Formats: sequence, structure tokens, C-alpha cells
Amino acid sequence: MHFKGLAKRTKETKTTIQGKFQSKKRFGKSIGNHAPAMLVEIIHQKLGYTKQTIQKVNTITFRASQYNHVTDRYEKEKLHQRWRQIGSHLVQRDLYSAFLLMNSDPNLQQTNQDLCNKTFTTFLELHNQHIEDLKQVKKTFPLSMGIQQIK
Repeated sequence: MHFKGLAKRTKETKTTIQGKFQSKKRFGKSIGNHAPAMLVEIIHQKLGYTKQTIQKVNTITFRASQYNHVTDRYEKEKLHQRWRQIGSHLVQRDLYSAFLLMNSDPNLQQTNQDLCNKTFTTFLELHNQHIEDLKQVKKTFPLSMGIQQIK
């Protein structure tokens, strides 16, 4: 993912319902705090000790967050929508993206649809079990996980 665009400040000035100016806030500070490139480099260095490598996916061509293996189409979703309708099932978006990456072709260019169809029922069972386990824990989760949105 290209983080440079997230660090840019918005150009248009908007106002709230009360008439106050909306903040032109950007993700730059939080990206700097989490430093994804440094994390990847640290993991790459540690894997080098055991003669392993990181497999990098081209997010522009793969588009795991948009693909639906049931319909075999790319369906663009808004960033705030944390849950997706896959067939007749409601699935957490990030977990589904990980499922698609797990079931990709060896060249990491696209998802293997046959492999997805074979492993989807197991994924659904584990997904639903994990979501229920998270709901049982009495901690509060960040809204970005989307756990509080589903009851």
C-alpha cells in the first residue's frame, strides 16, 4: 500500500453542521508512529537468520479487500465498512482479505478461486468462532475492528 497519499493534507475546506471548520487532519502522524516499512524490514531481517524470506504482494494488482470469490468480481467498498456480504454470509473484511491471500496462486498475482471454494466453509467456522470469542471478552476494541458494530 502506498502510504504517501494517506500522509497528504486535504485541499478542500469543509464546515460542520454547527458552522465550525472541519479539521484537515491526515494519517501522517499515526503512520509515523506505526512505521509499517520499518516493521517489514525488521521481520525481513529476522527471517534472514533462518534462511526464509517475506513474500510481498502487489496490492494494486491483487486487490484482496475488493475481491469476492463467490461472484468472481471486484466490488469496491468504503474504508469504514468493516463487514462484507460474501454469498449469504457476513464476514469481517480484514479476515476475509487474509483468507484470499492464503488462497492465492503461487505467484501471488491473483486468488485461486477453486482453492477458495474448497476452504471457505472451514474459514467461516473459524471466523464465526473467533468473532464470538472476541465478543465474550469484556474488553473494548477499537472501532476499526468492527466488533462493536455487529451484535
